[in-house]
Amino acid sequence: MSSPLWWDWQAVNLPIDGHNVIDLQICQSMAAIMSSRGTPSRTRFAQMLAAEQIKRGQTDREVAENHGWLQQTFSRWKLGSLPRQHMFASIASFLETDENAVREMVEEAQESAASTKLPNVAAFNAARVYGRVTDRKDGKYVFDAFNKGRKRIPDGRYAILIDTKIMEPALPVGTRAWLDPAIWPSPGNEVLAHAKGGAAWIGRLVGVSGTSAEIERGGSTMTVRDVEGVHVIVLSERVARINA
Repeated sequence: MSSPLWWDWQAVNLPIDGHNVIDLQICQSMAAIMSSRGTPSRTRFAQMLAAEQIKRGQTDREVAENHGWLQQTFSRWKLGSLPRQHMFASIASFLETDENAVREMVEEAQESAASTKLPNVAAFNAARVYGRVTDRKDGKYVFDAFNKGRKRIPDGRYAILIDTKIMEPALPVGTRAWLDPAIWPSPGNEVLAHAKGGAAWIGRLVGVSGTSAEIERGGSTMTVRDVEGVHVIVLSERVARINA
């Protein structure tokens, strides 16, 4: 006999230097995206980034490549995440200002971030399921192209079906897990590491270096290369079974 589902929040840290794989066209409304996520109004720092991008007429990918950032990083900054100090110089170059101006904007944004809250469960329950397991032993998923073939990695919150035993007992076979690209991954988080071409691997994050991510699962580690996104599993569905 099965009891009702219960929800298990994974450890989530407030982002301080984040990534998001949302590959937005510069003409899209950032305000609409934030509203759908329950995100507060954009900070002056985020507004400045978006305005400069529009002025240059570049995509997220183009901006990131021109300044030595991950595309995820730039996209996430526009959604409210904040950079670490060592990034201030390159950001100042992009905004055509000085590091002190960037520091002031970041400190201002940090003050407003204190009220950040986790989204409610209902918002995740409505998320679509993407991806499919192609190698259960290796914990490998494949994400088919969608949106007329233009995307493989979902923009916002989404779910995956756990069809591999590699993450048991944390993530049992037959359940769902929800991911939020807006959360900056930290070592120890259960994640899905997306590589180019639509392949992704599930595991516990060890660390990220450049475009590579090291994950651990089933007692062994692997390195995922050409990483395009590392998404944190923030919510999982568990079924508690009781013997009749």
